[in-house]
Amino acid sequence: MKKCRITVIRTALFEDLRDEYFTPDFGLCPAMKEGDVFTTGGMFGNSKPEGFCEYAWQAVQNIACTLAGGGKVFGEDYNIACCNDGVRPVVMKLEAIDE
Repeated sequence: MKKCRITVIRTALFEDLRDEYFTPDFGLCPAMKEGDVFTTGGMFGNSKPEGFCEYAWQAVQNIACTLAGGGKVFGEDYNIACCNDGVRPVVMKLEAIDE
């Protein structure tokens, strides 16, 4: 059975946007750090990984489920995607793995 491994490869903070719209103590994403690795689960290998940010899952769920189901994204068995946070985005590598 295939699953999807999700690796956090970059976190960012756009300080100019933070300063304009939020308080100064608003920092990098508190939910995920560079180097974190998550693996989809469930009976079909396409369930949200334990401890994975719900908002990030909403952003990458379709890609993760496609890869876990044996499909390809742009002809590849991996993809680079990010969450929807426009001020402190988290960039992830999603890749199909055999379990």
